[in-house]
Amino acid sequence: MAVRVGSAVFDDWQTLEYPPAGWTDTFILRVRHDAGLPPGDYAEGLRKLFRPLTRLRHGASVWIQVDAPGMWYAREVRRALRGSGLPVAVTLAGVLQPKVESFSIPPADLRVPSGPPPRAEAWPTPLPEKALRCLQALARLQEAYPAEVAALGGMGVDTARRLLKQLEAAGMVRYIADRVTPGREKSHPFWQLTRRGTSAALRSWGLPAGYYFPERREHRTPLDGRHRRVARLWPAWVKKAWPLAEVWAGWSEVRLRGLHATPDALAWGRLDGGEVLFWLEVESGHASRELLCRKLSRRLARASIYAENLGVRLVFVLLGMPWVQAAARSALAGITGNVALVSGDWGEFGVMPGVEWGGVRLGIDGFR
Repeated sequence: MAVRVGSAVFDDWQTLEYPPAGWTDTFILRVRHDAGLPPGDYAEGLRKLFRPLTRLRHGASVWIQVDAPGMWYAREVRRALRGSGLPVAVTLAGVLQPKVESFSIPPADLRVPSGPPPRAEAWPTPLPEKALRCLQALARLQEAYPAEVAALGGMGVDTARRLLKQLEAAGMVRYIADRVTPGREKSHPFWQLTRRGTSAALRSWGLPAGYYFPERREHRTPLDGRHRRVARLWPAWVKKAWPLAEVWAGWSEVRLRGLHATPDALAWGRLDGGEVLFWLEVESGHASRELLCRKLSRRLARASIYAENLGVRLVFVLLGMPWVQAAARSALAGITGNVALVSGDWGEFGVMPGVEWGGVRLGIDGFR
């Protein structure tokens, strides 16, 4: 039952009993891992809904229920919401009641249950699920080619093209056919989000009208067209390179708050029976050998610590030209058994060596 507090709408509300302390005033938000947003960005959107609670429901707490096949997404949402000022519990969907220690700070204990907030109309879903996934992916990219939308929306390219045409008929996206890339003879048609499509995507993430949410966009948009395309195709690249890997979700240009390292793309799934982050670094070869090695060594160290702290394995991948892979060889070292290092040619889609835990496998060494 959706409820309203000020301008914010929550998926549900409960007053939870924690004997002998008392009762809580708890607002529920439901999050899907496949809604087109990395967990940290989704958390920033949810944080905006907390503001009316601090003004209008003193003593309120928030319970975020994450629908996900693994633990990393929920853990990253919890990490991103640290310091929000409200008692916040983040659990997987299906948990009947969070433990009191699951809240970031102890929830207020009321002697009697608080009164329920006003009911609200839940956001309607006028789109089929796959069409919504397609729209949410484009809402983060702003404009993209069908293959990029397909990769980040978790579907085939033909399906993405068909759905984009349906979204165009609904006025949510527009087809741009006449932009010509400087220095090229052929035009490269793409799809662009409209204002109506933006509103629909924001409603699907639980944000009412009037809420500004720039955090939904890619953390940065590389000027290099190939760099951008490789990053956006990363989930599909992983699926083709390692057919036994499950890919649950993926995003380009992911912001991991407090880490001071932004992967060019991140895919999340399962491999060899364990939960895995597939971390991508794309290198175009413009930096010097020394700068490249220093940068990759630093990012590998931070990525390894991050994955260990969040309880997942790490596949750290470098994609670039063969000479870039050779130049980076000395930086790709010093790993543990829960980390694998792989490199490949950024011009060979889906072609990479196999994953060897605790080992390094470079595409230039002939592994296939």
